[in-house]
Amino acid sequence: MNNEKLLASNDLKKPLVSVVVNNYNNGLYIGACLESLLLQTYQNIEIVVVDAFSSDDSRSIINSYADKDFRIKKVYCNSYEQYPAITYNLGFLNCSGGFIAINDPDDISMSNRIEAQANYLLHNPAVDAVGCNCFEFNDEFNILVETTVEKNVQNAAPPVRNPCLMLRKEVLAAHGLWKWQCEYAADFEWLLRFYAGGVKFYNLQTPYVKYRKSASNISSTKLFNQGLKVAKFRTLYGLILFRQVGLAWWYATLRTYAFLLLKYPFKIILKKFNKD
Repeated sequence: MNNEKLLASNDLKKPLVSVVVNNYNNGLYIGACLESLLLQTYQNIEIVVVDAFSSDDSRSIINSYADKDFRIKKVYCNSYEQYPAITYNLGFLNCSGGFIAINDPDDISMSNRIEAQANYLLHNPAVDAVGCNCFEFNDEFNILVETTVEKNVQNAAPPVRNPCLMLRKEVLAAHGLWKWQCEYAADFEWLLRFYAGGVKFYNLQTPYVKYRKSASNISSTKLFNQGLKVAKFRTLYGLILFRQVGLAWWYATLRTYAFLLLKYPFKIILKKFNKD
């Protein structure tokens, strides 16, 4: 039997799954996100919504859903928190479940996503964390993106996509939380750190998440900082995983540096690199 198929689990005690939704000013989409989670076929969940002091109507929308369903746990910052790494960690620290999933506030989970991932972890105790394929979408397109852990790592990317992740809670205790110092690519560093530390990943081939791909309006400064962080982490973990990675990893790393060199003067890159 294909172990990715939904397995009958009446003989297994279904653990509580905590789903972390890290929100800032996503009032336009947070309602659809919460709807998709509340309609999951796997009912034993809590939805930990962290809000980093949104200035739009996010909190009123979150409150309206929380008033209707006790499974929503609100974690509200009292002032703006600029580091998503910190607000993600607040979510993780407020999780009660044995399994922890991530769902970004502008993404949508298919109704059987949590059941499929939880069942996979239940029936595959050697696997620590599971992702899945996804659809990338916006108002103009809807594209299926298929990948595997091996393909991602070969291309110097995290083993699974962060917004599609479910992991065992003990992984956090063993390997740590997000690092705010890694801002602009904290999720990138986090997942590669897990992989380098021996965490066993698997990526389900069924697309269980719709990942909203917004039009790029990233500032030049943020784009530079993000590119530099990714280049540094690809270099660092390429050395740590030297015996496991091949030429494709270093090709992707060199392309990242080439992008920076084409976009920015070398002295600026060197100054920022040394500062970090």
